[in-house]
Amino acid sequence: MNICKPKVVVSSCLLGEKVRYDGGSVSDSNVEDILKFAQPIGVCPEVGIGLPVPREKVFLQRDKNDLKLIQEKSGKDFTKEMGDFSQRFLSNLKGVDGFILKGKSPSCGITGAKTYKNKDRTGYIGRRTGLFAREVKKKFPCLPAADEILLKDKEFRDLFLIRLFLSCLHREKGGEYILKNFRGLLKLFNKTGLKRFEKDLSWENLHRILCRKPKDIKEAVHLGRNILLRNIVA
Repeated sequence: MNICKPKVVVSSCLLGEKVRYDGGSVSDSNVEDILKFAQPIGVCPEVGIGLPVPREKVFLQRDKNDLKLIQEKSGKDFTKEMGDFSQRFLSNLKGVDGFILKGKSPSCGITGAKTYKNKDRTGYIGRRTGLFAREVKKKFPCLPAADEILLKDKEFRDLFLIRLFLSCLHREKGGEYILKNFRGLLKLFNKTGLKRFEKDLSWENLHRILCRKPKDIKEAVHLGRNILLRNIVA
């Protein structure tokens, strides 16, 4: 039995829902493995703003110092709709532990989407974070967030799981439990943050610790596997 199941916001297409622009979904074994031990909360921002399935592609266009979400053939600008949806959806989330979003997507891409200088999709300038994913990072800067591309890296995946389950355990069992059982692990992430957490065992202070990359990643992964994950996955 699991001690707790992290609440994870997941792009609906990664959950097997046929909501992509071409009417398809996405299968990824790493995401599927993680979700065996999590409570997924599905979201498709593009469907959320009223776009149909299937639909014309949307892409990112750089406009001065900001990004716009443009539909490829019609040239329609959906930037405001995406911003409004993102704010509304994220503001209604309660007790979420992390995010797994679709890579390279103009809405969800943490591993950024192709971005262009011009509205006719010419003048490629590189990759930028998708508009929904950007709002996730603004509102939840210290929550673990990944896409299926980042999760291919085993070290990244292990740290992502450690962060997810520490967050979940704090929600389920409280800060004293975290401090008693995982002090050494937290120290590897952030010694100064640990001192703050000892004075105030809040969920927010825990995530301020976990924002940092541990100085000794191999040791953190080792402790996470042998102390944390074995206590969660039976």
